[in-house]
Amino acid sequence: MPRDAMRYLERLHNNLYNTVGDAVSRIAYIQSDWGPDEIVKRIVRFMYKACSDNELVRMPWEELCKEVVERGFQGYSAACSEMDWFYEIDLVPAFTQAAMELIGASGQHVHPPGVQEIVHAEYEDKLDRCMLDKAFWDVTSSVISDEKAAGKLRGALTKAYWPALDEVLNDGSLPREMLYGLDQASELRRVESFTRKWLDDALSRSWQALENVGETPSEELVMDMLKQLIAPFGTSNPFSCLPAALTEGLGRPPPDWAFIRTISRELIASMTGGQVGAPAAKKRKKGKKAGESAYQEEEDAEAGGGAFSGTGHPRCTSADDCIGNATSTLIRHLHNNKPGDTYCQPCWDSFCERNPTLKGVVEEG
Repeated sequence: MPRDAMRYLERLHNNLYNTVGDAVSRIAYIQSDWGPDEIVKRIVRFMYKACSDNELVRMPWEELCKEVVERGFQGYSAACSEMDWFYEIDLVPAFTQAAMELIGASGQHVHPPGVQEIVHAEYEDKLDRCMLDKAFWDVTSSVISDEKAAGKLRGALTKAYWPALDEVLNDGSLPREMLYGLDQASELRRVESFTRKWLDDALSRSWQALENVGETPSEELVMDMLKQLIAPFGTSNPFSCLPAALTEGLGRPPPDWAFIRTISRELIASMTGGQVGAPAAKKRKKGKKAGESAYQEEEDAEAGGGAFSGTGHPRCTSADDCIGNATSTLIRHLHNNKPGDTYCQPCWDSFCERNPTLKGVVEEG
């Protein structure tokens, strides 16, 4: 190995010990089977091994930063993810220092804040994925007693998750979102769309395996699973399996979110060949307060018994969830005084009851 390479690797190793040591000292209050020195030694070993590949110094610096975190996290998360301190320790400075050493050895000149920004984003993404895996494990083990069947459902939830998210994020609303932002109704519709696509795909993938061991999903099981997926570590922990990219504006759905019951019924009917009737009309709750959550549950009226029962308006943005009909007046939503989505009058009225500050104008023609 060239002397220069040996020199920077030695410097890298020493710097890792210092930065990881600082990180470990900040979580020393958390009980662990390993002492602080053992924790430092193990983390440094994984990170140093990941950074020792000469291929890294031939990469563009942005790719190098991502690869350092990707490689370093593999062994580290496998060995340490069950430790109580795993989600508390901050290794961003250590990974940033490692990336800066490699970038310097590559001859590239980059400002440290740019490196830290990429490293931080990658590190948080890896932590979120680890937490998501843990949540899937806990939830599936809770709702399915057969260990093998729970594993099938766990794998199905994982495989269906990212395609569903990609599909919802690429629904064509990005240009409007960039210009005007999304109103609460549109954000809620995306959360519901993701949940529907994700669970429909996951149940399709795992249904046979669950059925084979007598664990055929029921409406109650799906409802229980979804409630746990929304808050897998309890309501006091902010983490949710619903993507933050979709819930950032609305917040996490509450345990009594009406859609939990609706989608559970739809999915089971779909999987068993049953028919789900037209969406039930809504009884409007009186006395709603301004700013109330868009997730606020509405009570179902008897199917077909309300004034809004029908096939929906063909131009209403609520689409399949529209509670109006083809003769309903259309309202154009004004977001920051700029034209947004179009809704039928019944749907618009229901939104305004939940959020009286909404503005809109009658759509002519």
